[in-house]
Amino acid sequence: MPDFRARLQPKNSANANDILGPRDNSNILFPLYQTNGVLFPYTPSVSGGNVAEYDQSAFIHTNYGYNSYIRSYPKPISISAEFTAQSNDEALYLLAVLHFFRSVTKSYFGVNPYNKAGTPPPVLIFNYLGEYQFNNVPVLVKSFDYTYDANIDYVPVFTGPARSVNSEYSANIGVSLPAGSSNGYSYVPTHLNVSIELDTQYTPITLRNKFNLDKFRSGKLINNGYI
Repeated sequence: MPDFRARLQPKNSANANDILGPRDNSNILFPLYQTNGVLFPYTPSVSGGNVAEYDQSAFIHTNYGYNSYIRSYPKPISISAEFTAQSNDEALYLLAVLHFFRSVTKSYFGVNPYNKAGTPPPVLIFNYLGEYQFNNVPVLVKSFDYTYDANIDYVPVFTGPARSVNSEYSANIGVSLPAGSSNGYSYVPTHLNVSIELDTQYTPITLRNKFNLDKFRSGKLINNGYI
């Protein structure tokens, strides 16, 4: 049975390393490789829409105006979702999710690494609810918001150098990073609500050469990410 849960993932396996980092336990995002990006574990609230934009022309001494078509575009995709940390694995996964969204909303800057300076935040793929819903939609993350509630319990997550405590995590999910001032421990809430705003990012030359309204209307472009 296909997985219809909401997922935000790299465009392809070739650029996964540029978005998720190295596929080993020296990387805080390593747990996300198990789900090929961020998998939303609970059904999120998703809002979107489509816009046809017109410019209204006014005619002197008439009772009606005239609308001149300008363009069409999808509205931003807004997601309200929740994550929980009811186990060690969930807590580590939540920590990775938070760091993921901090990372994909940043660009390369400065001299490290010099050959990537100026590279903007990455284009991701959003999937949810199957073929005729959100199917391989190319998106940018415009914003990511969350609140650490004062009335929620917080649990420790160990990310320090590998030792016996890492046996608390399932295979292929634990990480081993240099310990900082907190001796390798961070805390995450046992329940967290997040809000994410995505916006579509299609390649202009692909739109020009491959988009066909007749095919779109009849449902023949389902795997191309058009909404």
